[in-house]
Amino acid sequence: MSTIALFGGSGRTGERVLERLLEKGHRVRLLTRQPMGSKEGIDVILGNATDRDAVFETVQSADIVISALGTDKQNVLSTFTPLVIEAMKQFNVTRIITVGTAGILKAHDSDNYRFETKESKRSMTTAAEDHARAYELLRDSGLAFTVICPTQLINEPSNGDIIVSKEVLGTKQSGPISRDDVAELVLDCFTNDDYVGHRVGITTES
Repeated sequence: MSTIALFGGSGRTGERVLERLLEKGHRVRLLTRQPMGSKEGIDVILGNATDRDAVFETVQSADIVISALGTDKQNVLSTFTPLVIEAMKQFNVTRIITVGTAGILKAHDSDNYRFETKESKRSMTTAAEDHARAYELLRDSGLAFTVICPTQLINEPSNGDIIVSKEVLGTKQSGPISRDDVAELVLDCFTNDDYVGHRVGITTES
């Protein structure tokens, strides 16, 4: 089993990833801002994902990094991503899997990001811009990265057939995607080398 450095593991998608990692018998080094009781299989590091020392402590002795961090108006991903890249290189960790957004997939009709075109249904682009910067940093890092790019996330089971595709969204008639399905894809990326070096869209047909 592997040791996983997990960021964003207390969020609504991250907690599902954490649950599956523990079910598979992996050991998790979890960075969290809130103290939590001891739980078998988890090493808790208290701190913030924008703090260099906390990020380095979390990555140390890990085999793989997973991030389900969201973004905010403070551009947390743009701050976190250079730190985690630096930490991974220092500790010789090469594999990272992150959860982004479908807005940073390539548009169907141009080389632009989806969020820069009419394909995206969102009027605000602040979060997508932060995700795009994080993707670009990973793309240029030399690390074995995968960025999973879901459409609208829901807590319920998916309503429709799941469509997984590289670089572009697999349908122009996209629907919402279950957080559980995203977590399953994160775990699938452990063993599926086809996704290394790619943005991976995940959605349903609306």
